[in-house]
Formats: sequence, structure tokens, C-alpha cells
Amino acid sequence: MQHKILLLDELGDRWGKTHIYHDLRSPSEALKLLYINHPDLCKYFATAHEDGIGFTVVQAGEFLDYDELALPLGQNDLVITPVITGSGGVGKALAGIAMIGLVAFSAGAGTAGFFGRIGAGIKAIGTSGFAAGGFAGAGIIGKLGVGLVLMGVSEMIAPQPQLPSFDFDAPVSGFTGGPGGITRGSDGSQSYAYTGAANTVGLGKTIPVVYGKALVGGHILSTDIEIANESDPLMKYIRPPSLDSVRLNGEELTGKYSTAGSLEARRYNGPKSAAKGTSFALTSDFTVDLEKEGEQEFVPHLFGDHEGGNNNLTTTEDFQILFQVAGLVDFVGENDTTRIDGFITYRIIIKERDSGNLVLNNQATIQGLTLKSQKFNYIAKLPYQFIDGKNNYIAFVEIIDTGINFNSAVFKIRQAGYNLRKK
Repeated sequence: MQHKILLLDELGDRWGKTHIYHDLRSPSEALKLLYINHPDLCKYFATAHEDGIGFTVVQAGEFLDYDELALPLGQNDLVITPVITGSGGVGKALAGIAMIGLVAFSAGAGTAGFFGRIGAGIKAIGTSGFAAGGFAGAGIIGKLGVGLVLMGVSEMIAPQPQLPSFDFDAPVSGFTGGPGGITRGSDGSQSYAYTGAANTVGLGKTIPVVYGKALVGGHILSTDIEIANESDPLMKYIRPPSLDSVRLNGEELTGKYSTAGSLEARRYNGPKSAAKGTSFALTSDFTVDLEKEGEQEFVPHLFGDHEGGNNNLTTTEDFQILFQVAGLVDFVGENDTTRIDGFITYRIIIKERDSGNLVLNNQATIQGLTLKSQKFNYIAKLPYQFIDGKNNYIAFVEIIDTGINFNSAVFKIRQAGYNLRKK
């Protein structure tokens, strides 16, 4: 099963907003992979509590606690967000160092390997032994993490100190309680609101009589502070939609062929008529049904030859496909919530027509954040195996997984053939 891990705010800006893993067993295992792949992220988690920063881990709208990080991971996206910790202690928002400790404990026999991978990042904390000794680092971090968890729990269950009571029934001449200034509320208790000009007095205080002109403040009934991005106050998109956000197998494509996972591909901005190559198989675009399961045939008769056959016009080593994708977008939650990167995982399959023998099976993932009007074209090299004496093949496309809004996403195969674009 494919799982999507979303890092929001500063985490997403520094280490990427969307991370896709497969067959994760728990949120703790997702954190482990993030720490291994990004040692500097592990360092950030280990020291964030010093700056008053904790982390919330949310799945399906539920905030997970420490003991829930080891529970089975469902099919919903796992969202990790940095937050400023309040006065309730690190037990309210998860402490990064505690999360590292719990991951180390849950790693079991793999603890040494885990800390060996992230040692470079942990070493920057100031204890070089973390990077040098896997189990030594695991013990120290693990104990520190568990200690912080227990400290957070103790702060949550500990009784809160009682503020002194005030006698509001005393005669005016002998009244000594109540607020003595604007730093106390009208009930005499300490106020943590922003201070400023205010007529905040308690019961029994003398009402002053003003002569002449005086500048007086109003009585604050309630306050509310909201932080919003002025360019996008409703946070419609997690980042601006752009063709530059598109990645194939996690790699950015340019105007020249480069390696993207298990294939070579390039971005293509020219017209379809200029990508006919030495031989082409499609006379019109083939629109892939993104909601359909199973194989979808897009070339019923694909003629291919061995090297040197047919004057090298249809050599199977030179087979290429021109793709077009648009409207790559997904939602954080329900529809009309914040829009995030969408993805399509697909597979190209080619079989020999008579025997049905498989000669190509290539899987790839295209992802990014684009509008429906933003069309991204790319050409992928997909050489397939030639079978002696057989030159008639069938080409299929199969959708493996998606994380998109089906109302906006469009995925097309615009051309399939040989030497569509050599360079």
C-alpha cells in the first residue's frame, strides 16, 4: 500500500511537502524513513524543543499522541506540522527529541543501523558519540526522549497553582483587593492579554471623576488574533501552481534527456506534429481513464524490428512515448480544502500480439501542483525486448495509484512511436 506523508509549513519548505512510501506499518516507521533520508531533518527535530517548537502528527483529522505512533498506519495521509508549544509542556505538542527516542526504541534490532544513518545529523547537536556509536546514541536519545514524554505527562496531570482570592465585599475605605492596574482582569485574577490602554477595574474600586480632556481606553471584552497570507488569505494552494513543480519519479525534467528513476525522459514544449519520428502509431490523442482499473490498450498494432531491420525505422530500442498531464492537484482533506501536490502512478506494458509474452513493464510516477489549464508535456524512452520472428506488438497503460482530484486531472498519451525526439 502506498502512503503519503505531508510536511507542512517550515518542514515542507525545507524538506519537501510530499513524501511517498510504500507498505509502512506505523507512523513511527514513517518518521524513521524521514530521519534516515534527511539527517538534517532529524537534527531539526532533536533541537526544536530548545526554540519552543513541537510537532503535531495528524491522520484522518485525529491528533496522534506518543503511544499512538506505534499503532498500525491507516490509508489516510499522515500530516506533520511544526507548532509553537504552549505553557502546558511538551506533552501537548509532541517533542521532536521524544519522537526520535520512540523511533529508536521501536526500531528494535535495527537501532544501530538507524543511528548509523542519521549520525551525521545528530552529531551536530554537540555529542559526537551519537555519530560514532549507533547503540550508544540510541540509548542516550531514547532515554532523553522517554524522559521528555514522562515530563510532559507529569505537567499535564500535576495540579495547577491556585491564585489568591480577593475580598470584593470589603468596605470601599478598607478595600485592598482587586486589580491594581491594567495587568489584572476585572475579577482580580492575573490577566495574560496584551497590555495597553484599558479601563479594566474590579468590583468595589473607586470610579474616578474626570475634569477637562482625558484620553481613556476601552474595556476589552475579548481578543482574537489570526495570521493569514495576504496574497492567499484562504490558503487555497499550499504553494503556487506551476509547471515547474512537476516531477517524474521525483526528478525535474529539462529540455534534454536525463535519468528519472528507471527511464530516460525530457520535457517537450514543441507541437505534436514535430514529434512523429521515423514511425508513429497514433493518429489522435489517447486520454487515459484515471478511474479505470486494469490495462487500457492504446496501440493495438505496434510494429517493431530488431536492430538493422526495416532500415532502422522501427527498432524496438528506439521506442518513445509523448505524454501530457494537466490538473495535478489533491486536497489536504475534503474537497475545497487547501490544495496540495497530486500524483499519478502508471505502468506501460507491451506484449507480443500472438503469444501475449511480456516484453516491457515500466512503472513511473508523475507528480506536481498544476491547474487544468497548465499542460505539461514530456517524452520518455521505453525500449522493449524484440522477439525473433515477431514484429507485431500491443501497447497498454495501467493506472496503479492516484492522489488527485478526478474533476481536474487529465492524463494523455499524445504519440507513441520510434525516435520521436532523439535528443
